Amino acid sequence: MPKQKTSKEEILRAAFRVLREQGAGELNARRIAEEAGCSVQPIYSYFGGMEELMTELFEGCRRYLYRFIEERSDPEQRFQSAGKCHLAFAKEEKNLFRFLFLSPYMKANTFEEVYRQCAVNGVTQEIESTLGLTEAGARRLYMSMMIYTHGIACMLAAEAAKLPFEDIHPQVDFAFFSFLSQIRKEENSAGPSSGEKPCV
Repeated sequence: MPKQKTSKEEILRAAFRVLREQGAGELNARRIAEEAGCSVQPIYSYFGGMEELMTELFEGCRRYLYRFIEERSDPEQRFQSAGKCHLAFAKEEKNLFRFLFLSPYMKANTFEEVYRQCAVNGVTQEIESTLGLTEAGARRLYMSMMIYTHGIACMLAAEAAKLPFEDIHPQVDFAFFSFLSQIRKEENSAGPSSGEKPCV
């Protein structure tokens, strides 16, 4: 077989541009090939079809999200800043957010699978050490805030509501302290102290 003039990486980059600029509805072999400047043949040669291409594109988008969070988060307050970054990503990269979190390619059937796919490295350990929770309590707080913040992020990405961050943060803070209080009660603790920092 003759060597393809268009590489697999170039096709993935073209698919990413189409997704980012026009949305998942435009992701078809003909449109991606047009963006890559080739025929549809390399797509089927390299990927076997659109399904495999979409799976690899999903993983590439996840890596892009992790870089987005890594570049913008505060290493001293990863829990707090990861939530802010998630909201910023939903607002600034709507098409990528929808593809990552509002499409069947996520393939999560349990909350544990959601946690494994979405948790930022080191955040659970940070919660455990800074808030004095057990590992189970830290995971539960992280998951609870992840789900709550994600709900707001979905509204932003879908443009269902144009919520300014100054209105979002008090709501997220309220949820954070409510979840923390409940988890501490369950761990036979007194509740959140006045020194705790809000999540977002």
